Amino acid sequence: MKKKLLLLTLCTTLLFTGCAGGNLAKTVKKVTDSVATQTPEPTPEPTPAPKVKKLALGKKGTVGDWKICVKKAVVKTQIKNGSYYYFKPSKGNKFVHLTMSVKNNGKKEAEFLPRIGYENEMITATLCYKDDYEYKPTELLSYDKDLTTKKIKPLASESGILVFEVPKKVAKEKKKMVVKIGTTMDYLEYTLK
Repeated sequence: MKKKLLLLTLCTTLLFTGCAGGNLAKTVKKVTDSVATQTPEPTPEPTPAPKVKKLALGKKGTVGDWKICVKKAVVKTQIKNGSYYYFKPSKGNKFVHLTMSVKNNGKKEAEFLPRIGYENEMITATLCYKDDYEYKPTELLSYDKDLTTKKIKPLASESGILVFEVPKKVAKEKKKMVVKIGTTMDYLEYTLK
């Protein structure tokens, strides 16, 4: 009885080992054939360069649904808001004050320079100094002429200002500044000379 049990165990073990070995060989062959016939993955397309239109102050340009014109740029130490109130930059800073106009050529009301949105669709403004330093607009809350987050109806135009707070050292070198207005892939670039 012990011999029969031992023989049965041995046969079962050999049977399973043989089956497993055959399946293993088939699996290894399939994997090697699969690797040999694989084609290399295509290299990804390079990201296209942004579309930039360089303009002088006073010239009009279009980005998306917006027609934009930066008319003038001046450096200020304060911006008056009525007879008694004014906006003042932090100590050691000045304002770069842009006078501009925008027109919404879109089919619905839209916000110019919104606070949130998709990076590749949202219109933003950036003041660049020597291509190394970037400044975002300073929102002047409750100031009628501030164009930041201004809602503009379709085919309507608005004139107003855009303000950037920068260090005094930067404000002295206005000729080395440019303002970029648009999306990450399509924008207008105004030189502040």
